[in-house]
Amino acid sequence: GPLIPPMLILQRGCTGSSVVIRMTKDLLADLGVAVFPLSTKEIVRTGQPYKNPWWSPDGDLGDAMRKGVKEASDAGQVLVFNAFKLKSWTKDKEELALNKALLDMDTRTVIVHRRNPLDILTCEIRDCFASVHGVPRGYPVDEKGKRDDTCFDRRQTGAKVKAFVNLNHLEENLDDSSAYPEAMQSSLRDLGFKGRRIVYYEDLVSHEYSADNLDISAKAWRQLLISLGVSVDIDDIKDKLKKAVG
Repeated sequence: GPLIPPMLILQRGCTGSSVVIRMTKDLLADLGVAVFPLSTKEIVRTGQPYKNPWWSPDGDLGDAMRKGVKEASDAGQVLVFNAFKLKSWTKDKEELALNKALLDMDTRTVIVHRRNPLDILTCEIRDCFASVHGVPRGYPVDEKGKRDDTCFDRRQTGAKVKAFVNLNHLEENLDDSSAYPEAMQSSLRDLGFKGRRIVYYEDLVSHEYSADNLDISAKAWRQLLISLGVSVDIDDIKDKLKKAVG
């Protein structure tokens, strides 16, 4: 049968990507869109292609995604996945193959980000991303201010990890985080992808804090879905979101 265009949510770490992809899949299913059940989260990491269930050593990530989308489409389902970035400027063979495959399959895209760059920075420091492009950011500490190496595991263990922020490079690091959505948008434009809207995490989840925010969230979800190629009535979205209203 015909290929069902896959849906890609571009989102960097520490911006609620696990929450957003889960909510997107739930909302699509609520709206009657059949979503392919995918247990693994990171299926397009070029440094770790083996995380993609369709990848084999004699092919590339582009081949793997073609297989995955075909399998989903044959079942009448859409493949929804997320990625950190797609680079229009890449020279990497694996990334070029991936970009081409996703374009050939008419992949729909949306970019999700957080408005508060300090939230992103402190979260990334607590996850042990100590520097970016060689610029030091700080390091994780426990409640007594001692260096802590729980990193990602803090999410499972519930360890109280704080961030010691390097103030000498604070502005540079906040700028790096703030630049992400526009940088990704222009990369997607250069590559020729459809969608490409920027939606903010805070808006997507604001209804969970107060019923007064239902309009804000419904509008944001409508933008996200339109960007992914799904046009839907805003009242239908409000109906679905109501069950999570704070």
